[in-house]
Amino acid sequence: MTNDVVPWRGQALDEPFTGDLLDLVEQIAGINAQVARAIPVAIWTRCGERSDLRELTDRLQSYELVKSNVMRGTVHLLTLRQFWLWRTALTPTLRRLVAGFCRGIWNTVDPDALHDFGLDLMSDGRPRTRADLGAEAATHFPNAEPRHLGFALRMLLPVVELAPDNAWRPPRTTYCLAPTHPFNPADALPDLARSFTQAFGPATLDDFIYWSGLNKSETKAIADLLSPSPETPTGSSTPRSFVLPEFDNLFYCRRSPTTDPYQAKRDPRLNPQRMPGTLLESGRVTAHWTYTKSTPPTLTPWHPLTPDSEATWARFHTWWTTCETANT
Repeated sequence: MTNDVVPWRGQALDEPFTGDLLDLVEQIAGINAQVARAIPVAIWTRCGERSDLRELTDRLQSYELVKSNVMRGTVHLLTLRQFWLWRTALTPTLRRLVAGFCRGIWNTVDPDALHDFGLDLMSDGRPRTRADLGAEAATHFPNAEPRHLGFALRMLLPVVELAPDNAWRPPRTTYCLAPTHPFNPADALPDLARSFTQAFGPATLDDFIYWSGLNKSETKAIADLLSPSPETPTGSSTPRSFVLPEFDNLFYCRRSPTTDPYQAKRDPRLNPQRMPGTLLESGRVTAHWTYTKSTPPTLTPWHPLTPDSEATWARFHTWWTTCETANT
């Protein structure tokens, strides 16, 4: 069973979002943050001229918003509330990723001992890179590779990325323990499921599994929470065009899609290992875009662009150039 209804409303793409930034992140179930500019782009495309890089930086520095490895083990921007609940719910996913990436690690290292060591290590408050974590852990677990230890600690500890001074140009990634936030572990998986349904529904259990990285046995208890909502999200009445960032979660919320825009993910131009940004109009991908550290975004059309798409791209390019100039 598949459900190809596009969640424009759940993803705040049917009309400009006018609420608080934290409310936006909650509504759309986080923002994929595998690349530095994905967060500002995702916010701009939903808030337009109301998007504010300074506010984003401030919310990161206050740790109301945090970046950490969660769904599918990938880095996402979340509220602190989401982080504590979802990291708890996704522990099986993260442990599986460690076992897959770090072959044989649990044959030489006790996971609980490594976890306790990591908590004690990070309790001194000093930010550390993944390499730092691995190097320091290797002195206590000499039979494991440092790079594997660093990967495991990043995945299994309640760590978040150290807040940047500038959200447009974040520095090299370092980690710190997440600020505490009260939560009930029993609420973790139900909250993740409800948030997914509100952001991407109507959807199936298979869709939730694909998005989260959990498996069927781990999601049996919340299958009923994924039932289709009585209010089906719809797009705006007038077709609009959208710029989406790299790795946008819209392309990761359906396991077996048969319609646009999901179908476009199978196109080799959207390499899933290095998925570029996209330009959508009327529910289909009409172009993709890329950039480098020294060049602004470049658009590669898949189809002739309409005036609406051209205007959307022009606004985006102007905004990007303004941000780049202001943050050089």
